[in-house]
Amino acid sequence: MLQAAPIQEAVVVRESRTTDIEQIVREAARKYGLNEEHFLSIAMCESTMNPSAINYGYYENGHPSGLFQHLSGYYPARAEKAGYSTDVFDAYSNANTTAAMWSEGLSHLWECQ
Repeated sequence: MLQAAPIQEAVVVRESRTTDIEQIVREAARKYGLNEEHFLSIAMCESTMNPSAINYGYYENGHPSGLFQHLSGYYPARAEKAGYSTDVFDAYSNANTTAAMWSEGLSHLWECQ
């Protein structure tokens, strides 16, 4: 008679989503020479660090969307220019596209400063 080996439960330790998003924002800031704490505060102000955020209360060529609240109609061209995914809800792409734009002096396009 075959005996089944006991099933061991796997314990997966995963950082919280906020920590993952925070890391993405920090890395983007470092990559583009921006102050990490300031860039984090912008993400918090814009979307409370929520990469799925959409502001339905404003519309100009799309709703402000994603981690840094890009106007969704403008985002694909911005991301493509910076060399990132055109998905506004991709946190990595959104953070890096924003950091690239800020490093080029375009921070004035954001409400949060």
